[in-house]
Amino acid sequence: MSGAAPLVFRLEGVTKDYGPIRALDGIDMTVRPGEKICLIGPSGSGKSTLLRCLNYLEEPTGGRIWLNGEPVGHTIDSVGRRRAPSEASINRLRMSVGMVFQSFNLWGHMTALQNIMEAPLRVRRLPRAHARDLALGLLRRIGLEDKQHAYPSELSGGQQQRVAIARALAMEPQVMLFDEPTSSLDPELVSEVLDVMRTLAQEGMTMLIVTHEMGFAEEVADRVIFMDRGRIVETAEPHRFFRRPESPRAAQFLARVVGRGRARSGSEQHDLRATTGGEETETGRLATSKTERET
Repeated sequence: MSGAAPLVFRLEGVTKDYGPIRALDGIDMTVRPGEKICLIGPSGSGKSTLLRCLNYLEEPTGGRIWLNGEPVGHTIDSVGRRRAPSEASINRLRMSVGMVFQSFNLWGHMTALQNIMEAPLRVRRLPRAHARDLALGLLRRIGLEDKQHAYPSELSGGQQQRVAIARALAMEPQVMLFDEPTSSLDPELVSEVLDVMRTLAQEGMTMLIVTHEMGFAEEVADRVIFMDRGRIVETAEPHRFFRRPESPRAAQFLARVVGRGRARSGSEQHDLRATTGGEETETGRLATSKTERET
């Protein structure tokens, strides 16, 4: 379509095998600048593997991925042979695509400030004063300027994850990938990480987020992608998805994860009943003010 925004990511037929197990099975998708996409689905559905393929932490078994129109990972030469990517091309990719993991992965022997400065110094080769100013600005942005000299062992889990987000942002990426960033946190610490992510979304950062925080997904996402068994089962605008999922599998998943409400699949209505405190409840919508994790 004329005048359409350029694609950040384009995926065609992406597969990933681990021996006999197919973790990704023919993934086709696009990501546009500024889009916030939440990937949800049961454990083992391929969500994290998909993120890891996007920044080449995992090499796809088949299919193609493009970032800004340039191929990610291997290329195909004029006679159809696969060519492995150069280390320089992978480094360029990871400068454009930041990633935050379930575990914080901070360097324990470095302070919060040093953790954030390290990649700008070594990869971007910024002058130390510039890298320090950048890191301090990011600590201020996430509300942890007073913790700049603290080591990871002196920070709470939520604070460590916020530093991990700042460390990824220090590379000034075009896209941020979040792989269940709150799954390792105590429930009372989840909100401080989600608040940082909300701010990034409001600032227009392109984001792909694997999450079990359903309320957050409905609030922030432009699109929800539901995956199961390595495939994209359903893609929808969040308000519609959380109230009227089209696929029976998505309706089943929401019944189990959200634990209440009524969803409909196509023209057929599915009762999604949940027992809470011994009392069976049934509602007509999914609440967005409270999120519950998949268990």
